[in-house]
Amino acid sequence: MNAIRIYAYGGPEVLKFETDVPVPEIKENQVLVRNHATTVNHLEIKITSGKKKDQMPVDFPWIPGYDFAGIVEKTGEKVTSFKEGDEVYFKTNGGTYASHLAVDENMLIKKPRNISFEEAATVPHVGLTAWQGLFTHGKLGGGKKVLIQGAAGAVGAFAVQIAKDNGAYVYGTASTDDIEFLKIIGADVAIDYHKTDFTEIVKDVDIVFDLVGGETQKKSYSVLKKGGILVTTVGPVMEEEARKYGVKATTMLVKPNLEDMKHITRMIEADKIIFNIKSVYSLANAAEAWEEVVSKKTHPGEPTHGQIVLDVINYREDYRNPKP
Repeated sequence: MNAIRIYAYGGPEVLKFETDVPVPEIKENQVLVRNHATTVNHLEIKITSGKKKDQMPVDFPWIPGYDFAGIVEKTGEKVTSFKEGDEVYFKTNGGTYASHLAVDENMLIKKPRNISFEEAATVPHVGLTAWQGLFTHGKLGGGKKVLIQGAAGAVGAFAVQIAKDNGAYVYGTASTDDIEFLKIIGADVAIDYHKTDFTEIVKDVDIVFDLVGGETQKKSYSVLKKGGILVTTVGPVMEEEARKYGVKATTMLVKPNLEDMKHITRMIEADKIIFNIKSVYSLANAAEAWEEVVSKKTHPGEPTHGQIVLDVINYREDYRNPKP
């Protein structure tokens, strides 16, 4: 099969496109998925860099990637929920930069028919992060006020839409170029952090979902109501600030959870999610895709925000299809 493998820690230059990687053997409770698309997430870039080798070591050669969307090609003899030809998607513990995946039956869900494989591949990691940040950790409920820091990013965009669909009043911060996008996806108040200090506008929110960290996180404690909670995905919380303002704070790590994914899937099937794809590369050009993520460069005609997808089916070396 075709796959990207890495043999040492480093940057985009260590990604090797190989065409002779053995197709994985499936166990009796597994499904062989012919993978169509995967997404470039910051997680696999950090792992490959070696920055997380103490917490998340890898055995070389390693195939990166966590999200996938594809078609069932073969099922194990004890699999009952899926059959050959089913369109599926979800999140694995690694290895999705490959044309074939061996996936446990209980780690699969049927792909919504109303979206493409490329769109489906953008959902699991960031969608689950947004869902769990708001519900598992933030205890989101109808009528609550939420501030999403970094709301135009991949996780932030899902968080805005999930919060709005569940009756929240949503503040979102973003750069100047992304303010209109925040309005399109439903933010009640879109704050340009280049022009406005969010603390002048936001007061007494129930939840801050911090996707930025640093000084932004520090200032965010002051806009929470007493007993409110700050949930962050970036670094440790600031316990002293939380105590100062009488609020709670927690750092979260996303976990594969089928029930959470079912909720997100129902939203997609009801056309309640606007997708946000910046560009699509072939699997062979994964290193170039990583360069775009690391450098944050923008191509003519493309938005500044959005996720980057790897098309696993199309192997042309020159393939690149921007999707504004």
